[in-house]
Amino acid sequence: MFVDRVVIRVQGGRGGDGAISFRREKYIPRGGPDGGKGGEGGRVFLRASSHRETLRGLAFSPLYQAPSGEGGKGRKQEGRKGEDLVIEVPRGTQVFDNQTGELIADLLYPGMEVMVARGGRGGKGNVSFASPDNRTPRMAQKGEEGEERELRLELKLFADVGLVGLPNAGKSTLLSRMSKAKSPVAPYPFSTREPFLGTVGEGEEKFVLLDIPAIVEGASEGKGLGSEFLRHLERAYLLLYVIDLSSSFSGTNPREDLRILREELRKYNSLLEEKPFLVVANKLDLPGARENWDSFKKTIERERIEGWGISALSGEGVVELLERIREILKEERGKGEAIVAKAEIKEKDISPTIYRFSSTYLEKLLQEADLYPGEEEEFLNRELEKSGFKRYLLSLKSSSVIEVGERKLVWKEKRLKFLADE
Repeated sequence: MFVDRVVIRVQGGRGGDGAISFRREKYIPRGGPDGGKGGEGGRVFLRASSHRETLRGLAFSPLYQAPSGEGGKGRKQEGRKGEDLVIEVPRGTQVFDNQTGELIADLLYPGMEVMVARGGRGGKGNVSFASPDNRTPRMAQKGEEGEERELRLELKLFADVGLVGLPNAGKSTLLSRMSKAKSPVAPYPFSTREPFLGTVGEGEEKFVLLDIPAIVEGASEGKGLGSEFLRHLERAYLLLYVIDLSSSFSGTNPREDLRILREELRKYNSLLEEKPFLVVANKLDLPGARENWDSFKKTIERERIEGWGISALSGEGVVELLERIREILKEERGKGEAIVAKAEIKEKDISPTIYRFSSTYLEKLLQEADLYPGEEEEFLNRELEKSGFKRYLLSLKSSSVIEVGERKLVWKEKRLKFLADE
């Protein structure tokens, strides 16, 4: 079962209690207090993983809680910090505060982590309460409870090309023809009930194709299954509007079908209307379809819309269509903008969000930056721009703190800055 929305509760670990202890050693009869501070509670992180495909399974736990910090000890020893709890989610998961609706993070990059709950502070030991008036304090502070939050997780799949169509347009057959995906098909009017991904080709020409459930008129207002999955199209570079030339199911004409599809996507998110698209007129193998295609082709050409007539069942025209898709993807990938959900990021005056990146590339880049004293930031941002890695950072809120190993940076004004410089 494909699950792309789930609500979970997370809580940081409780801070350890401070210790009440007194120094007792030979020849030191009045050693005084030496109770140490409790350790901080563990933090909760969400980590993007390329090994997870859905959010299924996360909702089965009522609460994800990090371990508590250890209590303080004698000899002014601080308790051990609680271990951080890391929850793996699929790459492309968006994290929202379920109470306020605020977008906390968009986990685009495998290994990217965001802190979603802080651990509680450890309590002070009795050594902290010693004073000239009270040389033997018999009090210590309790550890704080960890931060608790309710989160809504929404997955937006990563695909290069998205298939859009009315019921029985032949999207699943086209997906199966182009890739090795086993999307369900049938010889009768039928629609898939969940998204399917298929990989087409190999090497540099490889791309991922996404088939979402069929769209019906009113989908943008919640009608039909397709409305639940329209957001998965937002990360695609290219959309294919698959049109049924036979009109055997919809009872409408191809031009009307195309109008419905484009209108529903526009109503759902105006950004989808701006994406490059091709019209794929399917089912040329059926009686009367070629006549429909000749008429439909003239109509869309007058509107300067590029269209391709194919038969997903027989394979006619599919190879030529694939070549055209690769040409468009080569151009669009160079822009590097499709993965950024620009319409959803809102800058607010909030406390910084903390991210962690498990990235050998970033660790190596930071080491190289140290070779340019006084120019570390310029070198770092220049290299990020050249490599294309910077596009993964564009969805972060301003003032977000980024941890890479032991190094800390801050994302501000669309640049990485070393935290020590802030």
